[in-house]
Amino acid sequence: MSNIDKFSLFEQARQNSVNPFSLTPVISDTEVWGEVITNLPGLNQHIDERIFDAITEVRKKYSPKIGIAIKGDRGTGKSHIIHRVWKKITQEGGSVFAYIGPCANPKRINSHVRFYLADSFTHQDSQGITQWQKLAAAAINTLKGTEFEDKYCSYIEKCNSPNELRKYIVASQNKTTLLGFFDELVEAILENHTGIDFNFLKAILFLLLKNVKIAQIALAWIKGEDNSEIKMVGLPEFSFEEQEDKSIWMIKQICKLAEISSLPVIICFDQLDSAASDNDSGDSPAQILAKCIDQIYFQCSNIIIICCVISDTWKEIEQMGSGIPDRVGQRSVKAKPPNTEQTIELVKLRLDWFYKENNLNPQDYPYLYPFNESKIKQIASESASVRSLMTWCVEEFKKVVISPPPPGKSIDPPPPPDPLEQQKKKFLDKYQELLKRIRITMKDDDRLAAIINCTMNMIPGGGTANVVIQEVKKIADANHDLHFIISGYDCLNQTPVKIGVRICETTNGNTFNAVIRRLLDYDKYGITRGCLVRSTDVPRSWKTGCQLKEKLEKEKGGEVVVLKKNEIKPLVAIHTIYEQAEDYGFTKEEVTELVKELRIAADNLLIYEILSAPV
Repeated sequence: MSNIDKFSLFEQARQNSVNPFSLTPVISDTEVWGEVITNLPGLNQHIDERIFDAITEVRKKYSPKIGIAIKGDRGTGKSHIIHRVWKKITQEGGSVFAYIGPCANPKRINSHVRFYLADSFTHQDSQGITQWQKLAAAAINTLKGTEFEDKYCSYIEKCNSPNELRKYIVASQNKTTLLGFFDELVEAILENHTGIDFNFLKAILFLLLKNVKIAQIALAWIKGEDNSEIKMVGLPEFSFEEQEDKSIWMIKQICKLAEISSLPVIICFDQLDSAASDNDSGDSPAQILAKCIDQIYFQCSNIIIICCVISDTWKEIEQMGSGIPDRVGQRSVKAKPPNTEQTIELVKLRLDWFYKENNLNPQDYPYLYPFNESKIKQIASESASVRSLMTWCVEEFKKVVISPPPPGKSIDPPPPPDPLEQQKKKFLDKYQELLKRIRITMKDDDRLAAIINCTMNMIPGGGTANVVIQEVKKIADANHDLHFIISGYDCLNQTPVKIGVRICETTNGNTFNAVIRRLLDYDKYGITRGCLVRSTDVPRSWKTGCQLKEKLEKEKGGEVVVLKKNEIKPLVAIHTIYEQAEDYGFTKEEVTELVKELRIAADNLLIYEILSAPV
């Protein structure tokens, strides 16, 4: 193949495929658990070493707990460090790992941490074993060398392979003996270990069974979710109010159980500045999380708490008293931007991805083509962040090489690009990429409500579903209250509307009843229509709930809107870009205007169903 053909193929690929540098360098929870293109193990390796030194210290009981603050500007690879920590744990074991993202409801921060810690432990290592299974098997393995070893020897010998242990339990126990078997097993383990709650340990052992119903109920109990079948498996029910108080206790229990197996618990807090503020206390998102971290630090041992903060956010934490900054940042490490060699390696990784995706041979092109190595070195010398480097590369990569004109002829230069169209394309590229990899937690009512609330404000002035929105007002964070109220004008019926919205994914009938009764109180909230958003049908066995639902729909003119993953997913992507606008190369105002211009929220079916009058 001639050189001309090779470069023509490159140009064709460049014009027709995804710009490799527009793939976002921002790490979200999806990438923490999955794969990333631009991971440089050498970048901030000093922080990796400090973290694993801390894990060793806690495992060997030199220190009962350690708080680590990773400080650095945006785009210096803080979240990449968390990704590498998890990857190493999946391969080598030796500890358990949790990732905690932003919290939508500051009044329930402890419950938020508990929920996402429990959810984190459902992720699997390289052998397909969940962290819950690892903890449960390790607890059973403590029976070795005790008076119960003979009785449970056939189970103990399978503890190194939790999936084999799971299969053996399922094969050796039936539905009538299973609960009794676990009760006896818990009693045997607790004979030699104090401080661990009987019901908590039983729930953990249920999780050995992974996806069976009893394990799903146990996971709901640990997460603090409502589940009407909790009592059926012998676990105690807690009221909505008790759940928040139980959250730190639950985290403490997890740490104690992990300690008897010499497995330190690592909890990573990321995006401290992306959470919601507390209007009552005046605390910033970072200060709310710092107080929560401090509670966990005080009450738990066998734990390493890591928080990633940008410099301005850390200043907010430093202003707090009571020694909180000293515990949250007990050990402080600084993330550094990539050096010259690392900068070049980052660019090369993206180009290698592009070559592979388009079946091109990198050996056919000059080193780092189409870039100039000296220019990249210059950017690196200016201590540019990864994100600013990628932004520069995006624009350079777009520049199509124009072939020289035939002798005697000239080629007019291309017209200058439209800045708005460029912004739209940039936004859509990042939006489409997020859609492919985003992960949705359907059980987090407050977070789902925050996402829908946020995107409701991105509907153009002309409205959608015949409704022009005038205001979207969040309701104070109360237990079973509405999430927000939409005030607007129904253009079809020529009348003002106030729609009260509540997301309710509960599997507990009593909680559902409490929520829908609030929604039915039109006078209290001054609403004209109540809208309940839910992904599953109301079970027929919930007789009171079904009656209340019927009252909402038939007597009050309200509706129940079905929450579908494919409809909430675009809103999650919009919300992610909005909350991390600076990281994605926008301002929040630009994101709002682009979403309006592109009508992504206005044409979303979930938004349409909430706003449109029930038929």
